Amino acid sequence: MTSTFATVYAALADRLAAKVPALGWIDLDQGQLSSDQALSHEYPLPFAQGVALLDFDEADWHDIGEGIQRGTCQVRVTLAVEVAGDSYQQSRQRGAALAKLQLLQSVHKALHHFDGGGQFGALVRTYSRKEQDVAAGIWVYAMGYNCLLTDQDGYDGATQTVSGLEPVGRAGFVLPR
Repeated sequence: MTSTFATVYAALADRLAAKVPALGWIDLDQGQLSSDQALSHEYPLPFAQGVALLDFDEADWHDIGEGIQRGTCQVRVTLAVEVAGDSYQQSRQRGAALAKLQLLQSVHKALHHFDGGGQFGALVRTYSRKEQDVAAGIWVYAMGYNCLLTDQDGYDGATQTVSGLEPVGRAGFVLPR
């Protein structure tokens, strides 16, 4: 049985790869931007194309019976992109610099209301904010999305329907009817 978070991560990473091919790197956030390795030649991240890091900030769970839990999860998408060139009004490089900001909107368009084919509740953006830049010329933005998850990992094997829900899918999750 695949874990709830692994299923959601795989669906989001696959969606971004398909819908935002300009991204050069999509990964689980493991502190890549906060480490000394972020700018090293040993572990180069393709900031010129854009780096998307996915993480699960928080999930508030409650039991719905028979070991099944439902919760609202906050997914954080951190986007780091190199912006070479000036963006002031008269700059000849302005278009190229501002095109990097379009990556933010492309990521949002790919994820907003995405539900992984019914594997989880539709994502809804709750915030977007500028984060601390990794280095000069590398902008970092974070966007948060909430979604409803149902985790059946603790399901005790009973065959009856629980609170109007029944098991569905390979991942062992349950969805509302």
